[in-house]
Amino acid sequence: MIAFNPFKTFGSLGSFGSTALCAALAFCAVALSHPQQAEAAEQPDIVFILLDDLRWDAMSFLDHPYVETPNIDKLREQGAWMQNAFVTTSICCPSRATFLTGTYASRHGVIDNETSEYNPELTPPVSKYLQDAGYRTAMIGKWHMGFSGRPRAHFDEWLSFDGQGKYYDPEFIYTDGSREQVKGYTTDILTDRAIDFVQRQPSGQPFFLMLSHKAVHEPFKPAPRHQTAFGAQTMDPEPLSWADTFEGKPEWQRRQRSRDVRWNWRTRDVEEEQLPDAIALEPWKPKKKYVDQLRCLASVDDGVGRLVEALRERGTLDKTMIVFTSDNGYFHMEHRRWDKRLAYEESLRIPMVVVYPGKIQAGATVTEMVSNVDFAPTVLSYAGIPLPEQMQGLSMQPLFEGATTQWRDSIFYEYWTDLVHSIPTMKAVRTERFKLIQYPELDDIDELYDLERDPHEMKNLAQDPEYAAVLQQMERRLVEEAEHVGWQVDVFPHNLPRVNGPTGTLMHLSAGAGAIHDSENMARRLTAGEVIVADDALQFNGASSLIKVPFDPEMDPSGWPYRISVDVRAESDGVVAMQSSPGYGFKLFVQDGRPGVAVLCKTWIPSRTIIDGPESILNHWKTLEAEIDYNRVTFWIDGELVDTMALPLPFKAKTKAPLFIGAGAMNKVSDAVPNNHLKGQIRSVRIERRQPK
Repeated sequence: MIAFNPFKTFGSLGSFGSTALCAALAFCAVALSHPQQAEAAEQPDIVFILLDDLRWDAMSFLDHPYVETPNIDKLREQGAWMQNAFVTTSICCPSRATFLTGTYASRHGVIDNETSEYNPELTPPVSKYLQDAGYRTAMIGKWHMGFSGRPRAHFDEWLSFDGQGKYYDPEFIYTDGSREQVKGYTTDILTDRAIDFVQRQPSGQPFFLMLSHKAVHEPFKPAPRHQTAFGAQTMDPEPLSWADTFEGKPEWQRRQRSRDVRWNWRTRDVEEEQLPDAIALEPWKPKKKYVDQLRCLASVDDGVGRLVEALRERGTLDKTMIVFTSDNGYFHMEHRRWDKRLAYEESLRIPMVVVYPGKIQAGATVTEMVSNVDFAPTVLSYAGIPLPEQMQGLSMQPLFEGATTQWRDSIFYEYWTDLVHSIPTMKAVRTERFKLIQYPELDDIDELYDLERDPHEMKNLAQDPEYAAVLQQMERRLVEEAEHVGWQVDVFPHNLPRVNGPTGTLMHLSAGAGAIHDSENMARRLTAGEVIVADDALQFNGASSLIKVPFDPEMDPSGWPYRISVDVRAESDGVVAMQSSPGYGFKLFVQDGRPGVAVLCKTWIPSRTIIDGPESILNHWKTLEAEIDYNRVTFWIDGELVDTMALPLPFKAKTKAPLFIGAGAMNKVSDAVPNNHLKGQIRSVRIERRQPK
């Protein structure tokens, strides 16, 4: 049995121990109790160079097998390398929001890469506090919190582009909202604009420059001069964990390797599947895909050199703080994966180099665990600005100054289902030696790794009796971390209204006195075809019966939270109710006698989510109820919860389509469920929008 204590002694606080907390509070107290000192302290110019998807180890000073980054290496020589730097959420938008706000995604509310962005009233960006202290602020490059690249608050100058942008001939959006397409390679142009900003700044006013590159995000398109950088024949090396068979790991990982569940998820498929205990090994096929990714880094490296030289020529390099980092890590086929998202090391770790001549020791290596949540507090600390109450990170200044202080001994990780079904919501805690990962929305096993003995995370120890005591300690630590951060399994974006439309009952159809009534809107024009109106129910013949309710923007499923309830006695499979456009829609249905709900959401690719009821309801009266709440669907039968699932893509656009009852429509939602007429009876159809509890 492993009997050692894997933790340093820090007390019971979640993300940092009591000693570290006291040190952090003492540091802030000094700044607050000596305002004259804070005002008199030199305010550095701050250059924040943020890359997209750059691995923590993809720099030549770390002996990478082929990458050459001479200018980034010089930054490392002139400053401190953060050996253990991490992100709190490993996808673009949440991570960027954490960098800027100094808060976890649980607090700033950015949990996906689609529409959510932080609310500057609730969690202001670091640039707001710098502006208030006299800084001139600029954002140049990729924003990617929400699709639009329009100017955001608290930046004096702005240059961005919509979404991911592109590597060649970008269309820029400027401070005044105007647009311009510029010819050339995006990385080089962004560097040019950053240098221009630096050169235009008055000598007496400090500045904050956020230079946010598209590089090295997919699709990997190096600059023409770097098409064969690092050698034309260079191939990606085979990672050790390519040999991961996923034996003893959570089922979802073997499911992902067995069939493609990225864009289509159905609960009955999971019920019926037989997963292997392990996934067979596959031969490594040399490729240059990730060589091309890192060839994109070469132009960034060129730009780092040019920007540093511009600061030197301006005569302000010695009073400039430079932070070079990335929004997340990236798999190069470790564990047979690409992209990021998981709590494994390749995804979780980021590069981070911090330079501030005379303040941060040149060539220093900081071994303590830091994360992107610490960036904003560190910047404010060096600028002499007190830490705002809502920020959750720590200033790294004591680490750079060699102050006698204890630091956090663990980091917390959070991720919510985004874009694909195949990677579930997760939370994790990592200490110096151990890592525990949990999947709170799945009935699946946890993952526990001993990073000292198994740095490549190949052997899951969560069910190993030898590690039972370690598992218990890590479980307690994860609970503490989650409570401290304010983690929730369901987070709603803070930039959106929690209720998107009028509340109450919006429609209530029923039969009575030989007619169909909508008690909420007697003037609503309904089209009823071949429906027999009995005293207390509507009869559908299974061939031609239907009710068509015209599109009403106030009761569209995009007006979250949207709830539809149908009292139905189905005699056959078919459509109970549906409303859909080619990109967004839902369907209540009966298939093989079992009821269910299907939801379609589409951005650049359609994503379908289907929840099935547990058993046949044929020839029985049942109340089927479904709720679509922006990024979640929930299904009940007779008031009993069947399931609730996160939607990988939010239901964010109006269907602009009629509601059909008892029949399908041209836009089917999913080919996997019925689209035919229903045979049976319906007593009522109710649509509501309720205030969330």
